[in-house]
Amino acid sequence: MTSGPYESDDLAELYDFVWGEPDDDARLYEQFARRGETPSLELGVGSGRIALSLARAKLDVVGLDASRPMLRRLEAALDASLRRRLRLVEADMRDFSLGERFDLVYCAANTFQHLLTTDDQIACLRCVAAHLAPGGLYVMQLRAPRAIDWGIERTPLELRWTRALPDGHDLLQRFDSTVVSAARQTATTTHLFDRVSADGGVSRRIVAYTLRYAPLSELTLLIEGAGMRVTAVYGDAQLSPYSDESDTIIVVSELEGA
Repeated sequence: MTSGPYESDDLAELYDFVWGEPDDDARLYEQFARRGETPSLELGVGSGRIALSLARAKLDVVGLDASRPMLRRLEAALDASLRRRLRLVEADMRDFSLGERFDLVYCAANTFQHLLTTDDQIACLRCVAAHLAPGGLYVMQLRAPRAIDWGIERTPLELRWTRALPDGHDLLQRFDSTVVSAARQTATTTHLFDRVSADGGVSRRIVAYTLRYAPLSELTLLIEGAGMRVTAVYGDAQLSPYSDESDTIIVVSELEGA
């Protein structure tokens, strides 16, 4: 990621607890990675949810992220065998030059949507194009515009879940609220994480971030402007067709003329 809400060691730990387990998308990227011969490049690797899954499947990965706390957490999770598979790079996804090309570059979990301007988005995509091998693929996963109710200015604060923390004593509660701007095509979500101790004490951490939503037509123009072309579009990690009912857009691209 370019920068994000998890910019400290304790917040990186919180991210891992909330979102750190592999999901269906890990299998998706593994399938794409196995078609190539070079390592895969993950933009916004974070604490390694997907990259670790690929490395454990004996696939080589380069993980790029601008967040040092997230990279530190990922580094701490590597044993000797994983270190041989997973190389970490601290860099901005809008401006990087690694001097190598990849058969797969991917940007998972809505990470591309943290880029809030067209200039930032096209800068990232041009970096992708510069790092794609001939015949290589760029795969990015985003939330579709239909996933947001653009007619509501702010969603009510909602309790999403209560979970036991690993210490076996405290509970963590997550509350969410989202502020929507249709004019800017953005949604800013605030997470309130309340840690409830056994004696009833509560400590709160607040995490907020903004995502920019774009229709497929706009994404296609951005990709073409970076010298690539869209070759496939899916609506979920099972590669179902993208439709009016899809909350997810998975866009697959390759270099123009490849």
